[in-house]
Amino acid sequence: MPYSTTQTGHYQFSSMVFNRLLFTLALGLLATLSASAQRTQSNVEPDYHYRNGLELFEKANYAAARYEFRQYLEPRRGDGAKSLLNTSDQNAVEAEYYIALTSLYIDEPGAELLVDRFVKNNSQHPKAGQLYGDLGTYYYNRQDYTKAIDFLEKAIRQGGSSAQQSGYKYQLALSYYNTQNLQKALPLLNEIKVDPNSPNAPAASYYAGTINFRNKNFNEAVADFRRIENNPTYQNQVPNWIAQSLYRQRRYDDLLAYTEPLLKRNNGAGMNEVALFTAEVFYQQNQFARAIPYYKSYVNTAGAKAPGAVKFRYGQSLFRTGAYNDAIAQLKTLAGGKDTTAQYAAYTLGVSYLQTQNPTYALNAFDQAGRLSFNREIQEEARFNHAKLQLDQNNGADAVKELTAFLKQYPDSKFENEANELVGEAYFASNNYPAAIAYIEGLKRRTPKINATYQRLTYNQGINDFNAERYQQAVANFDKSLKYPVENSLQQAAQFWKAESYSAGKQYDTAIPLYASISKSGGADTYATKSLYGLGYAYFNKKDYTRALPYFRDFVSRGGDADDRVQVQDATIRLADTYFATKQYENALRSYEQAIAQNAPDKDYASYQKAVILSYVGRDAEAKAQFDQVQRQYPNSRFVDESLFQKANVDFEKGSYQVAIQGFTKLIQDKPNSALIPAALLKRAIAYGNLQQYDPAVADYKRILDNYGESDQAQSALLGIQNTLNDAGRPEEFSQVLGQYKKGNPGSTDVERVQFENARNIYASGKYDQAIQSFLNFMQEYPASPNTNQARYYVAESYRQTNDVANALRYYNLVIADNKSDYLVRAATRAAELEVKQKNYGRAVRNYQLIQSRAGSKAEQVTAQLGLMDTYFVYPKLDSAAIVAREIAAGGNVVAGAQNRAQLMLGKVALSRNDYKTAQGDFDKTIALAKDIYGAEAQYYLGEILYRQKKYKESVATLLKFNEQFSDFEYWKGKAFILVSDNNVALDEPAQAKAVLNSIIENSSDEAIVTEAKQKLATLDSKN
Repeated sequence: MPYSTTQTGHYQFSSMVFNRLLFTLALGLLATLSASAQRTQSNVEPDYHYRNGLELFEKANYAAARYEFRQYLEPRRGDGAKSLLNTSDQNAVEAEYYIALTSLYIDEPGAELLVDRFVKNNSQHPKAGQLYGDLGTYYYNRQDYTKAIDFLEKAIRQGGSSAQQSGYKYQLALSYYNTQNLQKALPLLNEIKVDPNSPNAPAASYYAGTINFRNKNFNEAVADFRRIENNPTYQNQVPNWIAQSLYRQRRYDDLLAYTEPLLKRNNGAGMNEVALFTAEVFYQQNQFARAIPYYKSYVNTAGAKAPGAVKFRYGQSLFRTGAYNDAIAQLKTLAGGKDTTAQYAAYTLGVSYLQTQNPTYALNAFDQAGRLSFNREIQEEARFNHAKLQLDQNNGADAVKELTAFLKQYPDSKFENEANELVGEAYFASNNYPAAIAYIEGLKRRTPKINATYQRLTYNQGINDFNAERYQQAVANFDKSLKYPVENSLQQAAQFWKAESYSAGKQYDTAIPLYASISKSGGADTYATKSLYGLGYAYFNKKDYTRALPYFRDFVSRGGDADDRVQVQDATIRLADTYFATKQYENALRSYEQAIAQNAPDKDYASYQKAVILSYVGRDAEAKAQFDQVQRQYPNSRFVDESLFQKANVDFEKGSYQVAIQGFTKLIQDKPNSALIPAALLKRAIAYGNLQQYDPAVADYKRILDNYGESDQAQSALLGIQNTLNDAGRPEEFSQVLGQYKKGNPGSTDVERVQFENARNIYASGKYDQAIQSFLNFMQEYPASPNTNQARYYVAESYRQTNDVANALRYYNLVIADNKSDYLVRAATRAAELEVKQKNYGRAVRNYQLIQSRAGSKAEQVTAQLGLMDTYFVYPKLDSAAIVAREIAAGGNVVAGAQNRAQLMLGKVALSRNDYKTAQGDFDKTIALAKDIYGAEAQYYLGEILYRQKKYKESVATLLKFNEQFSDFEYWKGKAFILVSDNNVALDEPAQAKAVLNSIIENSSDEAIVTEAKQKLATLDSKN
């Protein structure tokens, strides 16, 4: 019926009450509402409260609704609230139903008693069953499944319509499901899933399928999922469940028959797991090519969430189909782990790197696999392959170490025979010739191939012994090599170096017939030609110049190849020397001029000798001009002093004493530190005496006696001053001169000699503190001893050995300041070395320059140049370092290794200036000269240049040559491989970098290198 005005107003009031209840639910408001209702009740129709309660219930205003329903029921109870209602009054029964329902909804105490009483009182009423069902649904929707189960079970027991019961059963099944009571959930779901009239049948089928899957009832699960595979709600989820169920039953053919057509139709994100199970089946069947696209689909979708084991099988599939680069991309992210997957991945990665010609990374991968012990067979194979690859990479020393350890750890390995065969090869590759020789000599049976290896091993060891000046051992090894003449060229070489060893050991008579036999072996043979040079020097060193001459002449006439240029130039000078010694002056002159024209390293000597010959043959003016030319052209030559002296001596010998005096005076004044000063003073004194200028003559004689009493000229000066004083009519002065000379040069008594030798013996025994005291006592007791400077030198050496640098320099400088001792050069050399360490570069330079000026031989001069070069480099005075380096490089190896050391310095100077092109050229030349420590350093710098230019792969390739060419030089090898790890970091290969650093830490014997590698590794680890 239509609402009246009064009803409408009352509705508005009730709405206001509803709004207040939403915020406060205060009991006081309910009391106010009750009073208001009583005042207006007489004006309200009978069903007003009932209809108002329904309206509030629909708006979920349960407290207000309950109040309205109670208001409706109150006048209908005859004797109070507990009296039964008339069940024929349907509104009254339903009002009681809503009161029970709303009481539960607002958690009213005793609400469940109201529900049970209602059902008991109205068991036949439809609302009785509905009440339990509604409450069950209410709690089900609130996900309070425990309460939902209680009411839904009652609702089902209470009965009702088929559709209503089906709905309650579905909700109850899901409530069981969500409380993990699958045993009760499944029968209900099974009932609903086959009900064609139930809207919940698809969902029931889905949940039944998941329960059957969890119970491993895979056939039933598949049937459940098949039932709904076309349902829009579940069609994206069902395929994964079906594929997984079939996979769990190993029904691979059924799985593929199901998944492949499905994936061709739909390969979206929802099919990810389907693609994975398809890939896994093909992998199980070794159909790797067919597995790859499905693995790829899964991994690309899953991204970082893809399990490592799946990535491994994907990588394995790629590996098995020869897609090595793609396999590497998948596996390298797994190989750095610490589990079984990592071990398998690292091993497969190693083989893949080998297939892609990347042995360096393969080494690191096998190393990683060999460190993990989850699978012992894989670990064994990885370690064997790592050792084998070390040998293939010419890392002989590492291969020996690893193969030996492998045989010890795996004595019954299937690789045992192959490993034993490789040990010998590894020894050879390691350049550990003594160990390799001993290994072969210990074999019971030797094949021709082994004998050929033995021939080369013993030859190489002989060369090593020769270079280390172990000439007796060199001969023994060359003899071993000659016992197995498998390779003819090697036999000839061994014979030649055997002769060289005898010659270097000054056993010239033994060397000569060996050289002679080689020289007759063939005119164009390299060693036949070299033997002529050897024969010439053998006779030359025996001072048999007549027999030396034809061999030098023949060697020079053959010319030699480009590598022999320095030897040809040297032989030309020696030929000139033999002509000179046999007084064939014209021939000597031509040969010296030829050496000068060839720009020979000793051209200063040749120029000086030319002047000497000119003076010998009476061409005095030409001789003097040539002596002047030596001084102009070679101002730093050690023959400048000789030229000054000899030029003056030409005039002296002619009797031109006044001119001679001027010449000797120039030497004495310009070269006050020259070793020729005593000789020049003596000659000048004689010249003065011949001119009857007695006072300056006596002064020169006295100067010799006072300052150079230890020189060879001292005795002549003593006799000369006696004669000069007699000629001057002053013989009485000689007694005083003689007394002073005796005082400054007392005869060596036995006590003095024994005391000095005792101090030297203490020094030789390494007791340096005691040696210092012994030498100081000696100098205090014998202040005028001729051994004073020698004692000072040994005191300085002792201080140096005890790291007392200040006192060491003090005593070295005393020897240097005296400027007369044979120990001058040695003291200056030591002082220069210490000054460099103290970074006193200017003082070091002055000492090296002093050594150059006083050098007694070309070798001493070059040694000083080397020190000067190194000092200029650290000063830094790069231009000066380069100038000296070029001088040394042009002079050849007068000192062993000098030429390549100088060439290396030129490269370092260019590198310091970032002139990479020039530096590379100089470093390449250094390596070409010799495979020594300077070559090793040069190889490292070549790698560093490429690293600086960000050519990381090229840098790695360059540095890896260390194993082949410079494996003996532990420090530079370590530096090279640390730089390899830096390159790996730059290439975003941290796992490779770590493997390289771990290898260095475990295998290097250089503590500084190991420390640096550990620091690098710690830095890398901190970034992960």
